Amino acid sequence: MKSKVSSHNGQQKFPQTHVHSLLNDNLLVCIRLWSGPEVEQKAVDEILRYLSAADADLEVTTPFDYIESLSSLANKVRVALLLANEALYIDNKEKYSQGFEIAICYKHNKEISLGSVGRFAFTAEKKDKKFLMFESGGFLDDLVLLPTDLLGIEREVDIKCTSVSTRDLSSIQISSKFDQNTYWSTTVSQFD
Repeated sequence: MKSKVSSHNGQQKFPQTHVHSLLNDNLLVCIRLWSGPEVEQKAVDEILRYLSAADADLEVTTPFDYIESLSSLANKVRVALLLANEALYIDNKEKYSQGFEIAICYKHNKEISLGSVGRFAFTAEKKDKKFLMFESGGFLDDLVLLPTDLLGIEREVDIKCTSVSTRDLSSIQISSKFDQNTYWSTTVSQFD
């Protein structure tokens, strides 16, 4: 997978969104930090560790239950986000100092799983038709500048996940909006 980032800050100043391409370009992790940079690598490492182990061992164990309505791959992305949240939440117990928004795009075989916490929307294009897969973040995100959901702040976190077949898939756009304006987006393509 390849990604191309577009940034449109407009009148508001938002933290920069960092994009990490991992696992031979099969994993894309987009992180928008609302704290210091030290948390970024820890989160990426936790996600990478779990997804690498899940790829190598089909029977990898997890302290979190799978959700039956999600595909196996989407559940793996969800668990990776939960593990990253748990690791950072433990560091934040005494003082909330590390929080971030995150979006993941993970390809395995002929399936792509998407997951996020924070202000992200996922739009797919298949056969020249675009459709919104899902949008994360609360309705308050349009009313307040700060996000209503961050990873690492609360033990319980609202994670949105889904998956899509790569068949006839042209692109996936991951974007963030505030006040009906897009201020950041990346287009993911080349799913061969």
